[in-house]
Amino acid sequence: MVWVVKGIENVIKANPKRLDDLLRNLKNDKELFEEIVISAYVEGLISLSKASELLEITREEMIEILKKKGIPIRMLSKEDVMAEVEAVRWF
Repeated sequence: MVWVVKGIENVIKANPKRLDDLLRNLKNDKELFEEIVISAYVEGLISLSKASELLEITREEMIEILKKKGIPIRMLSKEDVMAEVEAVRWF
């Protein structure tokens, strides 16, 4: 199945606008999209704040989802703190 991932990478490199289409389609399958986001969080590719943003939920809701799945919560990174500050400024 590595060929699928490589194929997606190649298509997106050739036509970056296709990424938007892909993400829109992925979001239609909420369970799959949640699994992808959680996997990215666990791998350290995205922060807790980014994960909650992608899933369009609060950080607290994201923490609850992770706790239910037995996934440890990472300490706040600099990116998390900056995102929180920006969120507070926005309100």
